[in-house]
Amino acid sequence: FDNTGNKYAACGPQSGKWGFGTVTALKPGWTTFTWEESISHNASPFRISILDENEKLVTVLLDHIPHNQDSAPIANVEKTYTPYKMSIRYEVRQVHSSVPDVMTDKTVNCGTPTCYYNPDDAACKGSTDPDAPTCAGAPNDNVCVQEDECFSNYHSCTDVIIQGSTPYTEFPQDSQPADWPYNSAHMKMQYYGAETGPWSDNWLQGLPSNYTTNYDVLSC
Repeated sequence: FDNTGNKYAACGPQSGKWGFGTVTALKPGWTTFTWEESISHNASPFRISILDENEKLVTVLLDHIPHNQDSAPIANVEKTYTPYKMSIRYEVRQVHSSVPDVMTDKTVNCGTPTCYYNPDDAACKGSTDPDAPTCAGAPNDNVCVQEDECFSNYHSCTDVIIQGSTPYTEFPQDSQPADWPYNSAHMKMQYYGAETGPWSDNWLQGLPSNYTTNYDVLSC
């Protein structure tokens, strides 16, 4: 599965690009999640979330993960891709018989200080004006639903089953922990700007230690 260039909606029916073809069983507790950046976009933040089997957002686990400005991958040379590591705590939840995705999003704006991520319009030209020029790197020439949308959003997914006691239909949309320094108490969900942070050995620095402890690894 090639995640590079997967800009159209989530990893599934709309994009035609699914997960890796295998299902990983996760138990409640901490898991280290690893993903790679194959194309570096200046100051573009990440989000980690859970989608249902129809590729619809269930809950956001971590939002506004800052970009590593030292990331310098070479296109189509996988050994140069930049790994990111982040440990996440899954609550005691159950997915019954369905298979959701854990998805990493990366947003790119069009020269504006902030942009709005619209999951129903995740790939557009960067403007609502049909006569305006298309932003560099935009996936198509379609007009956006609203101004200042994050016109280009990259998605990377892996299929999981979370073994627990609460159905995912009962998840809140925002599951970010209280000690996550970029949670919705500090930064507005779905609105993104130039967001960077210090990274060392693939780990974001300045976080509570649980986020940077290496537990069992889930790769995406």
